[in-house]
Amino acid sequence: MAQKIRAQLIGATGYGGLGILELLIGHPNFEISALVARDDAGKRIDEVYPHLAGRCDLPVQAPDSIQVGADCDVVIFATPDRVSQPYAADLVARGVRFIDYSGDFRFANVEDYARYADRHPSISDTSHKTPDLLGKAVYGVTELNVEGVAKAAIVGNPGCFAVGIVLGMAPLYRDGLIEDGVVIVDGLTGSSGAGKKPAPLQHFSHLNDNVVPYRVLNHQHTVEAEFTLGRLGKAKGATVDFIPHLLGTTRGILNTMHTTLTKSVSRDALLGQYREFFAGHPFVRVLDTPPTLKGTLGSNYIDISVFTSPDNRRAVVMTSIDNLMKGQSGSAMQNLNVMFGLPQNAGLDRGPLYP
Repeated sequence: MAQKIRAQLIGATGYGGLGILELLIGHPNFEISALVARDDAGKRIDEVYPHLAGRCDLPVQAPDSIQVGADCDVVIFATPDRVSQPYAADLVARGVRFIDYSGDFRFANVEDYARYADRHPSISDTSHKTPDLLGKAVYGVTELNVEGVAKAAIVGNPGCFAVGIVLGMAPLYRDGLIEDGVVIVDGLTGSSGAGKKPAPLQHFSHLNDNVVPYRVLNHQHTVEAEFTLGRLGKAKGATVDFIPHLLGTTRGILNTMHTTLTKSVSRDALLGQYREFFAGHPFVRVLDTPPTLKGTLGSNYIDISVFTSPDNRRAVVMTSIDNLMKGQSGSAMQNLNVMFGLPQNAGLDRGPLYP
C-alpha cells in the first residue's frame, strides 16, 4: 500500500476546518498528522463535534504547542485572513506546500492584495507580510488553473461567493461577450458562510423568515472576481456589481448574474459554449433548467444555467454551490488532489443530499 499524504490542519474546529477534516477522514490517499486550533485546544475532536464519534478522535493541539509544518507533506490553513502570513516564508523555505482558505494568497501582487484588504471588514492593515511570495501562489479555482495548482507551493483557495461568480461568468468573459465588462450579481447565501462564531446578524429571531442584504456593492470577494474575470482571454477588464443577501438557511449559495452581451447569441449557442468550456471538469454541471440550492447541497458540484432575453442581447447566468463544499473545503480538497497528482474527484464522490 502506497504511503499516504500527511496533512496538518490549522483551524480545525471552525466550519471550514470541520469540512476538510470530514473529507480527509474518508480520503483513500490522505491522513491527518495533526489538528491545530486555539478554540477547544486540549479536547478530542469528537468531543468538539460529537457526530465524529467513531470516525476521528484526534486531539486538538494549541498553535504554540506544535511546529506548523512539522511531520507533514502539506499544511491546510482553514483560518481567517492574516493567520498564515507569519508562517509562509518558513514553510516555503522548508519545502512544505500549503493551501490557505483566506485571501492572503489569492492575489498576484501587493497592489491587488491591498485592494482586497481595504474591502475586508476585519482587516485594518492592507500591507502583506510576505509580498515576495505572492508570485509563487496560485489562485485555486481549479477549473481555471489546473496546471498552476499542480505545481504550486502555495494555493490561495477562492472565496465562496467568488467561486460561483467566476465559474458562472468565465466563458462569457473569455470570449469577450460582456458589454463594457459589467455584470450585476444578486447572491443568496446561508448563514454558515459567516463562520462558527455567533453574531447579531445571525441570531435565529432575526434571520429566520428573513432575507438580509449586506455589504452592498462592497463585498471583498468582488475584488478577486473582477481581477480573475477581467484578465481572461478577450476580456478587457471586469466590473462586478455584487449584492449579497443572507438567507434564513444553513448552507448554499445561489448567484443570479445579469449582463448585456456584445452581440446577439441564442440560448442554445450559449449553453453549447458553456458545455464545451467545462468539458472534462467533473464538478461542473451545465443544466437546461435553473439551478437550486438543494441541487448541490453537501456536494462539490457547481450547477450552472444560462438564459437569454427575446432579442438574445441580454443574458442571465445562474449558479448554485454548497458554500462549505465547492465554496470552501470541497474546492480545497479538489486542489489538494491536483497538487499531489491525484484524480480531481478523489475523496469527493459524494453526491448532493436531497431532500
